[in-house]
Amino acid sequence: MMKSASPPSPWLWFAWLMLVPLLVGCDGCRPTEDADLKDELAEQKLPPFTINSAKAFPATRPDAGTKGAIDGTIKPGHWFAAGVALKSNREDERGAILTETKITRPANAFTDEVERSEMDARIADASARTVGKSFRVRRPAVLPKGQRRELETRALASEAGGKMIEGLEFDGDFVSSRTGASVPLQPSKFAALQPQSFFFVVLTERSERFTRLQTSDWVEPLRSSEDFYRPRENYRVIIPPTQGVLPLSETMLDWTSTAVLFWDDLTSSALTPGQRSAIVDWVHFGGTLIVNGPSGTDAIEDATLKSLLPIQPDGNQEINGDDAIAFLKSHMVQSDESLPAIEARLNDNITVSVAGQPAEDATSLGDGDLVYQRRIGRGRIVHSRVDLLNEWMTAWKSYDSFFNSAVLARPPRKFRKVEAYRSLGLQSPSASQNAETVSEEEIAKMLEQPSVEQALVGMTIEDAPPSINSGFRLFARDMRLGNLPNAADAEATDDNTIGSGRQSQSSANRGRARNDYRNRLDDEVLQHPVSGVGGWKDDSAIMMSFRNSLQERIGVTIPDSSLVVKSLMIYLIVLIPLNYAVFRWMGRLEWAWLAMIPIALIGAFMVARAAQLDMGFARSRNELALLEIPRDHDRGHLTRAIALYNSLASNYSVQFDNPDAAITMLTSRRADSRNETMFGSDGLTLQLGFDAGPRLDGIAVGSNSFGSVHVEQMVSVGGQLSLSKDGSTLRNDSNLDLTDVYVIRQPLAGSGSSTTEIAVLGGVAPGENPTVSYQPAEQVRVPGDVDSGVRLCMQRILASSYLQPGTTRLLGRLTRIPPDQTDADETSAWGGLEIAPTCSQVEADTIVLAHLEYPSLHEPQPDVNLTDDFRSRTTKLEEERKRERQSKAKQAEADEAEPTEEEDTTEESDTSKETP
Repeated sequence: MMKSASPPSPWLWFAWLMLVPLLVGCDGCRPTEDADLKDELAEQKLPPFTINSAKAFPATRPDAGTKGAIDGTIKPGHWFAAGVALKSNREDERGAILTETKITRPANAFTDEVERSEMDARIADASARTVGKSFRVRRPAVLPKGQRRELETRALASEAGGKMIEGLEFDGDFVSSRTGASVPLQPSKFAALQPQSFFFVVLTERSERFTRLQTSDWVEPLRSSEDFYRPRENYRVIIPPTQGVLPLSETMLDWTSTAVLFWDDLTSSALTPGQRSAIVDWVHFGGTLIVNGPSGTDAIEDATLKSLLPIQPDGNQEINGDDAIAFLKSHMVQSDESLPAIEARLNDNITVSVAGQPAEDATSLGDGDLVYQRRIGRGRIVHSRVDLLNEWMTAWKSYDSFFNSAVLARPPRKFRKVEAYRSLGLQSPSASQNAETVSEEEIAKMLEQPSVEQALVGMTIEDAPPSINSGFRLFARDMRLGNLPNAADAEATDDNTIGSGRQSQSSANRGRARNDYRNRLDDEVLQHPVSGVGGWKDDSAIMMSFRNSLQERIGVTIPDSSLVVKSLMIYLIVLIPLNYAVFRWMGRLEWAWLAMIPIALIGAFMVARAAQLDMGFARSRNELALLEIPRDHDRGHLTRAIALYNSLASNYSVQFDNPDAAITMLTSRRADSRNETMFGSDGLTLQLGFDAGPRLDGIAVGSNSFGSVHVEQMVSVGGQLSLSKDGSTLRNDSNLDLTDVYVIRQPLAGSGSSTTEIAVLGGVAPGENPTVSYQPAEQVRVPGDVDSGVRLCMQRILASSYLQPGTTRLLGRLTRIPPDQTDADETSAWGGLEIAPTCSQVEADTIVLAHLEYPSLHEPQPDVNLTDDFRSRTTKLEEERKRERQSKAKQAEADEAEPTEEEDTTEESDTSKETP
């Protein structure tokens, strides 16, 4: 019997397993090495950096239409943010981007380069006097290898000293901290909006639905042919892309060029906390927020924004058809005949609406309770129960009229026929031999003109005033100040009567039609020829008052060069010939050397006295500020003019502790030329992203001189300043300790009084609720112990004759800065910024202006007529074309009804087959 084979030893199996990697050899590593080599070769083919052109905020989706402005659009005279996208392809990089802007002018504007450069220099100088000196912007850039980073920067769009511009060129460099090399950024060109144009921003995930709004006649009105050479739009519709961080700014100071925000279905969580806070501030200072039906209501999840809605939502419900018809009738243009068709659509479709009760202070826009509005500070929120882009609503002939008058609160419009032949001096078609064959619409088409044009009722100019298209206002930028009866003696007199020369604004409106657009203009608003309203201004009424007062407070007068020459000549004459002659006559010539020291000291003292300069080695800071607080808001807009004086030349920097701030350096021709000679021409640099807030470096102030900066910030006031419902009591729920408080009221028309009334309250501490008792403005006198600059400014605010009926304001001075807003040294100046080097002497005053009541909103008024009212007149040619079309249609119907011979044969054969 044979023995069975024994199993292999375990050690033998282990040896075979250990030999397996040797059988594979080096070929196992080669695929990985080849892949790495390919990646390295591909990487070497790439440029070191991939840089895309910058995009101005608010940025729109490319597929939503850019109107030729691929890189975006800005509004001259307004701050804006921009995003720069970079990617490092080879190494991890760290450094900074430096950007700057310059005015774009048409290429054929000046053929001579020397003349063009001189003109640009004059424009830059004129612009600097309005919006401050130009500056570069620097921000850090951390670029991990292969990752695309979008870096946000900010800039102030120049307004060219009141001149219209084509746009801005945005350029700069990336400077690597690793190698020190500079890489140029991709140049960008931002188009410029016209004075009457503002942004209309849409927050949506379904941009294709908004073509109807983009083509509406309230966006870009129909105009006559004479105005076709330039943009005519009232609004630039912006639909931001929703992937990643929304291209919107995070401070209200960059939202001044936006008039309307249309909130559709984009959830509020897609916005950063800074963007949501900026929107709340923006609405309180005059922005218009539109919340679109159920989708917009559900999208707003932020508690603060939700508390401001006119309708407190409570689910959804089906719309009531009778309410919808009543709503349409209340906004319908008189000649509109589309209501029966709309009613049929309503019956055939189910429309979902927002359920819930309106807020206590919300008002219905028209009948049917479908759309409500609520006054939020100076601004308003429009909230619709139904989708404003429903098919039955957009098919309504009065839709554009409703959106213009009710949603946007603009004055009604009137359409008229354009006689195209008149613009080119042609003969009237009615008098021409071709009158039977050519229509006015065909002439307009040949001349590329619209056959209908529109204008606001009562308007004789082409463009609507900027204040009609945007309700955003800042008192320190946009408002006039009153004129004093004796302006020259206002500061010298202790007791000055306020309110003389007042007249009711309603008297100027007498004799106008009820729907005339001029009834809605606010005479207190100064409309800039380039920036419109809301733009940054270093020469506004408030800023000029502050600047003049600060210069007088500092007591510095920059001497002319002739004073230096005269002083030097007198000094040399006294020091050498006169000194020599005196001591030679005395027989003590050796004393002439000793006399040089007192002569030099006396000479320096006399020169300083003649130049009105302080010879002490110190730095001082003087500041005047205006704090504007909208109604029902616990945050305010703080405008500060800060003058820095030193006896020795210094280079200052201003550092903010949060991003809600903006700053420019005010210009002074003599001081700027002296400082440029002393410090060089490197200029100002605005640093962003290095600290919590922006920092302005390079503020050069020469010896025995001063420099000024214009600063604006958003600050918290801890609560609201408000009136009781009956208006008899003032409530101070803020943390502001006020003194010299006045409450100014312009009664409504028909209330029995048309003159301005003022209540004098004295001091009002936090938590106090004083009673308000009004008296005629002519009886109010300003205390004489107030600083002259502050007193003059308050007098001019009290003396304003531009108040609209229904306006109530509080005016006062701040006794001390709130504890949570003071700086580290607890000086009399507001905190939120740090100035280096530190000034040993600080003197600051703050004027507080709180809005307690605003004028009532105007009732929506439909347009006078419709474009459909101007149908083309029937001509012989049109009749022939109509008959020809009808004949072709009848022939086509006959051909379809009569079967061909082949079809008959087929049918017969088929029938024969089916027969048994």
